Amino acid sequence: MNTSQRVYRTDLKLLRYFQAVAEELHFGKAAVRLNMSQPPLSFHIKELESQLGTMLFIRHSRSVALTHAGEVLLQETRQLLDNATMAFARVEQIGRGEGGRIHLGIVGTAIWGGLRLALQRFITDYPAIDILFREKSPGDQLALLERHDIDAGIWRMETSPPAGLKSEKLHEATFMVALPEQHPLAKQATVEIGQLRHEAFVTMTAVHSDWTFLQRECREAGFTPRVVREAVEPQTVLALVSIGLGLTIMADSYAQMNWPGVVFRPPSKPIPADLYAVYDPGQLTSTTRQLIDALKKSPDTLPIVESAGR
Repeated sequence: MNTSQRVYRTDLKLLRYFQAVAEELHFGKAAVRLNMSQPPLSFHIKELESQLGTMLFIRHSRSVALTHAGEVLLQETRQLLDNATMAFARVEQIGRGEGGRIHLGIVGTAIWGGLRLALQRFITDYPAIDILFREKSPGDQLALLERHDIDAGIWRMETSPPAGLKSEKLHEATFMVALPEQHPLAKQATVEIGQLRHEAFVTMTAVHSDWTFLQRECREAGFTPRVVREAVEPQTVLALVSIGLGLTIMADSYAQMNWPGVVFRPPSKPIPADLYAVYDPGQLTSTTRQLIDALKKSPDTLPIVESAGR
């Protein structure tokens, strides 16, 4: 076995003893610094030298000096102990919910609106916590939760999660009707969903959006929506709305931005688009708990931005 493969079993306590003697260059002073008597300290230093198979000190009658091996070990010990201290402090931070890494599943629309402000505050308040975002559909997030590949997921209207998972409401929101600004319904303050029965719809594909949920809302209003275009990206959907290819229904978070040629109107009967955090209670860390609690404080009401043309 070569030197790089050898397993050293020296513990940090022996290295702390060595550092004290190496810095004081006096066993008596080092013992006082360590709040221990000199004989056991001398024994531990000899134990370390025996483990390493080399002399670390040249002993004189009243003082000691470091050998070359001792000088090298002192440099390495200082770095090693500093790293150990930082590692232990980081683990304690994680235990208190003040540090660590969170793998967070999220639907793209969730970051806009009030949740964005809460996330911003959390990142500012807890700089030692690293959040890794995984933008996935609700179905994909469920699969990731089952494999423990994410710590929590965030999507809309998950009031009854699958067995073994728990959900908590983070943010109240509603769906809005997005219309071309010249559309007759844009003149109304609110829109009845039933008024859309003869309209053309532009939507995101079901796997990427809440469209399955919204189709149910349309059916409850007595019609099946006529979808004329589908897109993967929400900005593409709104671009198609702006040129008059159809209208769509989207979360109110999009109404916080200016989309030229598009106006947003609330349904006469509100359609909830509340955001929920979904997680496995048995796998929930204190750090993730801290994040969920912070997101639950997000503001629910933000101003709606009208298009530049109105």
